Amino acid sequence: MKLVLYLHMHQPWRLARFRYVDLGTGRPYIDRERNLAIFRRISERCYRPALTRLLEALERFPEFRFSLSVTGTFIEQARAAAPDVLELLRRAAATGRVSFLAETYYHSLSFLLPPPELSEEIDLHVSTLHDLFGVTPTMLRMTELAYSDELGYFAERHGFKGMLAEGWESALGDRSPNQVYAGARAPNLKLLLRNYRLSDDVGFRFSARGWSEYPLTAEKYAGWLAATPGRVLGLFMDFETFGEHHDVSTGILDFLQALPRFVDRERTLSWSTVEEAVAEPAQGPLGVPTTMTWADQNRDLGAWLGNDLQRSAFEAAKKMGTLARRSGDAELLGIWRQLMTSDHFYYMYLGAHGADMGVHQYFSSYGSPYDAYANYMNALTDLRRRALEASGVKPLA
Repeated sequence: MKLVLYLHMHQPWRLARFRYVDLGTGRPYIDRERNLAIFRRISERCYRPALTRLLEALERFPEFRFSLSVTGTFIEQARAAAPDVLELLRRAAATGRVSFLAETYYHSLSFLLPPPELSEEIDLHVSTLHDLFGVTPTMLRMTELAYSDELGYFAERHGFKGMLAEGWESALGDRSPNQVYAGARAPNLKLLLRNYRLSDDVGFRFSARGWSEYPLTAEKYAGWLAATPGRVLGLFMDFETFGEHHDVSTGILDFLQALPRFVDRERTLSWSTVEEAVAEPAQGPLGVPTTMTWADQNRDLGAWLGNDLQRSAFEAAKKMGTLARRSGDAELLGIWRQLMTSDHFYYMYLGAHGADMGVHQYFSSYGSPYDAYANYMNALTDLRRRALEASGVKPLA
């Protein structure tokens, strides 16, 4: 069994408080200092210690390898707040045993926008990774692991040899997620799936004292992996799992440090990067006619576009993109792209109760989804005014 440990690194540019009375005042949309302070805190708790342990594992275990995706907004904040984190990533890339994936530079919903936005964002991300780490990704990870037959077709035409996707029963039926598949509309594109149960055992349940398997040790987990049937096992999770979502006091960093040692003892297990994993033959095509993601219980787009607030904000932002391009102002286009980051829509989630609502509230700093919506729309309205002025059109009062 090939184990694919894939970790996602992302931090959004969170918005400043932007009130209606701030329209036209020149107030910045992004609270830069607050964002950088958050990044420094997470670097101390998570990025530095977890990357250090992963680098130690690469030195100690020649067969160990893992894969990363690092958004452009993460890189921007790391440059300003914690450049040593980028140096750790450079060291990882230099080993040749860490794979970097392409994705949307802004961790955006650009895959729902008209061309050429998606292509331009991915190209920008690929060139950034090449310049910074000397790597050229051949695998694509769409925002929030979004995948559909149409996106697979896009990836194949864009020259990628594989994509990541959620191993969700609605698409798989009675087939296993622990195999490589081909795109239904992209027969030359390999699909590598997430085993969500084993991934979530670490990503969500690790510190849950009410869980029947608590505490989860690296030895126990390696035994579960070895007992799992299949050819390829995708362990996909947020990098912030290690030290941020689960505090260091839970033992999560010790778990990460110990896991390569216990996997090394299991003769049926071996580590693999995403590229190495998709060298496996495809077990037939996998059809995904509507967009599937790794978010929330329904695994669809509802986390970002599931209510009227979110859809209203997205449609307004979509129209704003046309104005930003028409203005010919690169700065305005860049600001609009920051506003298309998926996190802004995630904060507007409305749910009655349950685990999904708790996760959304954990990530949001707003008092309510309505506050998130109002703040976002005020900033978008001000940006629209600027784009119209740059285009020579006088905004209506």
